Amino acid sequence: MQQLSGLDASFLYFETPNASTHIGAFSIYDPSALRGGRLTYEQLLADVESRLHLARCFRQKVVRVPLDLDHPYWIEDADFDLEFHVRHIALPKPGSWRQLCEQAARIHARPLDLSRPLWELYLIDGLDDLPGLPKGSFATLIKIHHAAIDGVSGAQIIAAMHDDRRDAVPSPPADAWVPEHDPSALELLARAAANNVRSPFQLGRVLANTVPGIRRYVDTQRRSSIEETGPVPRTRFN
Repeated sequence: MQQLSGLDASFLYFETPNASTHIGAFSIYDPSALRGGRLTYEQLLADVESRLHLARCFRQKVVRVPLDLDHPYWIEDADFDLEFHVRHIALPKPGSWRQLCEQAARIHARPLDLSRPLWELYLIDGLDDLPGLPKGSFATLIKIHHAAIDGVSGAQIIAAMHDDRRDAVPSPPADAWVPEHDPSALELLARAAANNVRSPFQLGRVLANTVPGIRRYVDTQRRSSIEETGPVPRTRFN
C-alpha cells in the first residue's frame, strides 16, 4: 500500500458527478507502418499487457479511508481486468472529423470508475474521411485520473506506450507483479489513527475540514427546505 499525497488526494476530493478530474491524451495514427496496414483490438491488448509494468498507475486502484479521516491509498488491484480498461469502437461511415470529435467528447465526458484503476484506453477505427490523412487511419484516446499522474508521469506513460522502431520489444519487468487484498475499514482507520498520532497537526486540519461540513449537513437536514440563492447562469464553467 502507498498513501496518496495531499495534492493527489485533492483531485479525488474535488470530483463531483458534473466535474470530473481526469485528463486525457488523443492521438491519430497513420496505419501504413503497421504489418497488414491496421491495428487490431487483440494486437493493442497484447501490446498494452506487455507494458503494464512500465507505469505504476496501470494496475493500482484507490481505497479511501472511511469518512476521509486520512488520505487514500494505492493498492495493486487483485481483480484487474485489462479488457475493462482497453476498449474498441468504430465510427459509422463516412468517419468524418465531426464524428470523431463528437465521439471523443462523449468518451471524455464520462467519469472514470473510481473503484478500479483510474484509466481507460480507447481504440477508435473507421477514420476514413479525414482530409490530409490516409483512409483506414485510427485514433487512440486515453483517460487517466489526475490523482494518478502529473505532467511528468503522464509524458512517461505516453512514452511507454510507443516505440521509435517497428521491431522494438518492451523491456521485461524486473519483478513479478503481486496483487494486494482490499484493506478492511478497521485496518484503514487504524492506519489513520497512527498517522494522526504521528502528525497531530494533520488531524487538526482534517477535523477543521470535516466538522464544518458535518454541521452544514445537519443544519440542512433540520430545515424543511433548502434556501434558494437566486438564479444561477448555466455555463460550461459551473
